[in-house]
Amino acid sequence: MPPHLQLSRAAKILSRRMFLKGMAMGMTVPAAMRLSRMAHAATGAAPKRMFVFYTPHGTAPEHYAPKVMGSDLTNFALDQTNVSILGPLQPYKSYVNVYQGFQYVGDGNTHDGIVNCLSGYTGADTTTSRTTMDQVIGKALGIKPLILGACSHMPSGMDHNGMLFWNGTPIDPQKSPVAAYDSLFGGASTGSTSTGTVSADVQLRQDLLAFTASEIQTLQGTLKNLTNEQNKLQVHLQSIQSLQSDSTGGGGGGMSSCSTKPTLPTVEMVRKASAGNVVEPGGGNDYFYQASNCPRLLQPQLERVAQALICNAEPISGLMPMYATCDFDFGFANVPGSHHSTLSHTTPQAANGAQYNSPISVDNLNPSTRMAFAKAQLWFTTQLTNYVVKVLATTDDPAAPGTKVLDNTVIFWMSEIGDGADHNRISEVLYPQTPDSLPLVTIGKAGGALKSGQVVQFPLVTDKNSTTVVNRPATDLFLTIAQAMGAKNATFPGTSGVISGVLS
Repeated sequence: MPPHLQLSRAAKILSRRMFLKGMAMGMTVPAAMRLSRMAHAATGAAPKRMFVFYTPHGTAPEHYAPKVMGSDLTNFALDQTNVSILGPLQPYKSYVNVYQGFQYVGDGNTHDGIVNCLSGYTGADTTTSRTTMDQVIGKALGIKPLILGACSHMPSGMDHNGMLFWNGTPIDPQKSPVAAYDSLFGGASTGSTSTGTVSADVQLRQDLLAFTASEIQTLQGTLKNLTNEQNKLQVHLQSIQSLQSDSTGGGGGGMSSCSTKPTLPTVEMVRKASAGNVVEPGGGNDYFYQASNCPRLLQPQLERVAQALICNAEPISGLMPMYATCDFDFGFANVPGSHHSTLSHTTPQAANGAQYNSPISVDNLNPSTRMAFAKAQLWFTTQLTNYVVKVLATTDDPAAPGTKVLDNTVIFWMSEIGDGADHNRISEVLYPQTPDSLPLVTIGKAGGALKSGQVVQFPLVTDKNSTTVVNRPATDLFLTIAQAMGAKNATFPGTSGVISGVLS
């Protein structure tokens, strides 16, 4: 039998046996089919993951925009713009793309545009069905995204300021990192008050991990004459053996597959602190929506996202910390002041000597005026970097030996507006002559499908009333991410095409 036919036959055998194993363990037919596809995919290209991260109230461009050296958009710095909101990402710059010259098309009065910014829907109502890019990509790939929150709406309930993610109707994010952890990893860690039992899903993954290793070993005799390049099943076996080795003590402290539960002390802290949480009728003292608890909820949600991405248990997820118009006091980040009305609404001031006809530069705004707001937004960057980006960039991908998890992931970081005080939904030149773009960033290479390490730049609007200069629609970026994820049939409203120079 020709080598490539041997490989194809072996992969099909593995896929079928995965399906039968899943059925024997009581899985539904769709779930067993997904597992069989996972087995088949594991013998081929690395699995891709996506994470959508939202920060409220835009940014301050004089503290955000990357510093580009000359005209080379691949030669830039993220940590040389005053407070440098993007500064924590500088060590991972080769993974980062910063997008300038995009707009959210359609209606949306200031923060009200949160209801359509991720979908491309042009209305500002909250009744018309729409689907956000995470769900569109998930449906195209047969994946159900998980949406998490950290105080993502008011205690009394979700109004339009919390309606960021949609799947026909608004999605209420999972508020509890404890519930999110238990749903994936099967109960509390050892030593907690919970039973610590492993869920059926986790037990299934444990059984399948051993099952696939033994199955592939039986195929080695048949495939022993294949070259290393052709023998993808051998690569998969080596990956599984590496995972087993890691899980027995040599793994460097991180979770390497869903067969083992990660130890997340921050989850257990929330479990203990929220025990007996009582939700009062009409809102009230719900632990998971209290302003003072926001930072202690965000960290475990981010840590859980990172671990789920590492083991590819949830290939697509989203996280919404706070909500539009949220006025939490940021004293916890050493930035006293309410985030929305005080910090984000701080009016920028021209720098000394700056004029309307000055060269376009962030130097045209006084950096001290909005330093507090910039420090608040920097806090979000630091959380994302420390608990997700750094972890993925330094963790070997258990499903793709020789790569890091961030190589096969795309993190999409966005906000509902551009400038926090201007409330713009376009990328424009602010008076006096300061470039201001929607904060749109990707981090990761999506399995090599994204060309990263660049500022992706299109013309900014110089006159809001002009019809001759327009931005690229943000849905072009959604389409590009979808293509990079392998969702070739995904579509979005109002697109003009994928972004050349971003797709490999």
